[in-house]
Amino acid sequence: MEKAALYARVSSEEQVEGYSIDAQRRAFKALCDAKGWLPQNEFIDEGKSAHSDNIDNRPAFRKMINDALAGKFDILVVHKLDRFSRHLRTTLEYFDKLQKAGVSFVSISEQMDFTTPIGKVQLALLGAFAQYYSDNLSQETKKGWAERKAQGFYCGLLPFGAMKGEDGVPIPHPDTCPGLLMVFELAAEGKTDREIAAILNTNGYRTAGNQGNRPFSKGTVGGILTNRFYLGKLPNNGSWISGKHEPFIDKKLFQVVQDTRVRRTRIRRTINNRARTYSLSTLMWCNRCDSKMRIQMSINGRPRIYCSGRSEGLGCKNSGTFLDVYENQIQWYLEHFMIPDDYQSKIVEAHKQLNSTNSISKQKGSLQRQLDRIKELYQWGHLTTAQYKADFNRIQNRLLEIQCSGHDNGVLKKLAKFLANVSDAWQEASQEQRNRLAGSLFEQIRVEGGRVVLVKPRAELEPFFKLNHECHTRDIGSDPEGI
Repeated sequence: MEKAALYARVSSEEQVEGYSIDAQRRAFKALCDAKGWLPQNEFIDEGKSAHSDNIDNRPAFRKMINDALAGKFDILVVHKLDRFSRHLRTTLEYFDKLQKAGVSFVSISEQMDFTTPIGKVQLALLGAFAQYYSDNLSQETKKGWAERKAQGFYCGLLPFGAMKGEDGVPIPHPDTCPGLLMVFELAAEGKTDREIAAILNTNGYRTAGNQGNRPFSKGTVGGILTNRFYLGKLPNNGSWISGKHEPFIDKKLFQVVQDTRVRRTRIRRTINNRARTYSLSTLMWCNRCDSKMRIQMSINGRPRIYCSGRSEGLGCKNSGTFLDVYENQIQWYLEHFMIPDDYQSKIVEAHKQLNSTNSISKQKGSLQRQLDRIKELYQWGHLTTAQYKADFNRIQNRLLEIQCSGHDNGVLKKLAKFLANVSDAWQEASQEQRNRLAGSLFEQIRVEGGRVVLVKPRAELEPFFKLNHECHTRDIGSDPEGI
């Protein structure tokens, strides 16, 4: 029995019978019963528009394509072609991928099987009409919004703290308007956008927008604090006009916040003009939530490390500390770096099983094929940029490990000499020089609180770091800071 899957989509403006998710599900099940297909899966994008070419905005669509390529179903069913896409290029691109995966495509409303030659022609025509409809709908929507704006009505999703009144005019939302007032009061007191976001999240507030209810971030708070909607205004082609709604925020309070933000921006620009690459820039990670640790110059000129996950209100409790605290621990670690006299034989022995030419060749070939595969998936749009970079770096690091196993004695001597003298170089180096030096030693430095808890060396140096760990365990123990 052939397995069929449903892709259903409905935008926020289309929650009506004939387009609703339930209606699309009923039509799908009826078709499966009539055809004798086994309903295998349902991929549902609710409140998502198909107008954009970016499928990252439609997570169920992305999963559907990945499952199709993995052979998890035989037939993809949509209620109507524009549920799949309204862009001709997107329609044809992903239809081609389904065909190559051996997955048939059926549209219930059009009653067409697009796997036949005539069906392909009809698909192109329908895709063109779908795009025309989408573009035309967009133009008509813009005209309607312009007319409403001319009458003083707000168009689009209402900002945080507001809701529609009975006459369509925005009024304060009883649940979130107290949070809105708190945002401006905290900003007037001098709190940063990041600090305000953390306070909002702690108090249970979430954003309002087409991305759903999400934790506040520095960016969303900044958008609230500069939004003149709260003064009774409406955006109008880069300027502001008066709206029908009453101000949500007192004009004096709003101006105090703007003045405070201007002063802070000037201070930040002054600091940034002195900013530079710091010794551990891009290398530090939070050991609790696996987020990047970032560096921010304090007003007194002392760089401080903070967890990006905590600053975005994601629940991490890692407080971080000043950069020089971590630098001192790295300095201690490098000063006590130990390489035994018989390091060459130990490293060779550790990689004995990898020294086979055939084994290394096979591993390299396999890893190269993996690189080609993830590149192909990325080009197809089945991997995000972040996923591609993570997989690419993982495979490249493995290639470096294999290459390390084949080092001759001359290379090992150079690496050993470099590590033996690295602490002296670190002491005398500038911040920029230390950063290059740290980058040649470490892939990651993981921290928690005021402690460096783990260093991940670069692949080609990993055997030396393992020997160093053995020497520390045997001879001197671990340092007081716990690295």
